[in-house]
Amino acid sequence: MNRPIRIGLIAEGEAELGASIPYINPEDGGKVIERTREGALHTLIRRELQSIGLDCDFVQRHPTNHESGLFTRRTGHSILQPKYLAQVVISWKPEEVDMILIVADADDILPKRQHDLALALAKIRSNHLDANEQEISDRSAGGLAIRNFETWLLADTQTVSRILGVEIEKLENLEELENTKEILVGAIAKSTYLEENTSNQRPLQIRWNLANDIDLAVIKTHCPNGYAVFTQNLISAVKAVDVMI
Repeated sequence: MNRPIRIGLIAEGEAELGASIPYINPEDGGKVIERTREGALHTLIRRELQSIGLDCDFVQRHPTNHESGLFTRRTGHSILQPKYLAQVVISWKPEEVDMILIVADADDILPKRQHDLALALAKIRSNHLDANEQEISDRSAGGLAIRNFETWLLADTQTVSRILGVEIEKLENLEELENTKEILVGAIAKSTYLEENTSNQRPLQIRWNLANDIDLAVIKTHCPNGYAVFTQNLISAVKAVDVMI
């Protein structure tokens, strides 16, 4: 392959997607997101692909009819809603995206989110079409952050503590904890890291930087049902892309 894989990434919000969401211009739909406007989840995915010798770009969603008037993109777990996904996926042209990924938080209702994710992936695959308007069933993947995206960032507690300069106690059975988001938010609030950044973008920048430095193998070890499964699905899907391009 002589260019980066183009990925349409659908996720819950700014913690994952950084400055690329939610306030964007409709004319940016289908365009590659500038790397300076990416978020922590973009970074984790790119690092996983770089580990197998591939690079990627991320492509902005087109607005649905409802979103066009608001200049925003949908956030939160409602991104799993099949009708919404059908509108988002069908609006991407075949030349704009090679593969589609969706990541949501499991929160405290894992079985329901697993069911919702399965329906969401089915809807994505039935609306992801090639240039001949044929369904593409093997170039998409989904993941659930158990219990939330902050759990993934917090998994390499040692590195997070070092970067933030805040001692975080060793966490056991990470995917069973309900307060990982609160732990990370609290650590960021206590930290003097990037304190010169007084804007409301500081927490997003910190998450982005953490995603760039934390140990991916450690995340897989401590988040086996969430992050590890997602990355397995990602690699399986990207192999189909590599063959097709």
